[in-house]
Amino acid sequence: MSELDKTVEQRRAEILLAEQAMLSLPQIDLDPVHYFAKGLVARELFMPKGSAVFGHIHVDEHIVVIPYGDVTVTTDDGTCRYVGPCTFVGKPGSKRALFMHEDTLWIAINPSDAKTREEAEAKVVVKTREQFLAIQEERKCLIS
Repeated sequence: MSELDKTVEQRRAEILLAEQAMLSLPQIDLDPVHYFAKGLVARELFMPKGSAVFGHIHVDEHIVVIPYGDVTVTTDDGTCRYVGPCTFVGKPGSKRALFMHEDTLWIAINPSDAKTREEAEAKVVVKTREQFLAIQEERKCLIS
């Protein structure tokens, strides 16, 4: 099956399977730096050449800035290669699998009133699709 023929559900399943397989390999410690401004939180992450990284699921639409680097990104929409400097809009609800062709600096700028790293991580990202869908359903109920 070609990449174009895959469904969103198939891509999601493949990303989760790849993440599970990679967890058995040696891990690197990546520690994002957080920046806070009125209504915004930025998460900055340096990822070394040759690393594979699986991201959390972002709750909201957000801006991604890659000041430098070369990274292939796979999401449920497909695969794209980004060479910095570049900027794009990240889709909410999408889990990313990344492979760094070069050292890469990744900055995700999210809408949030968080004031601490812990608060930002609790409000900006979730670990599972089910958590994301529950938040979306809760937001629908609050609007109605």
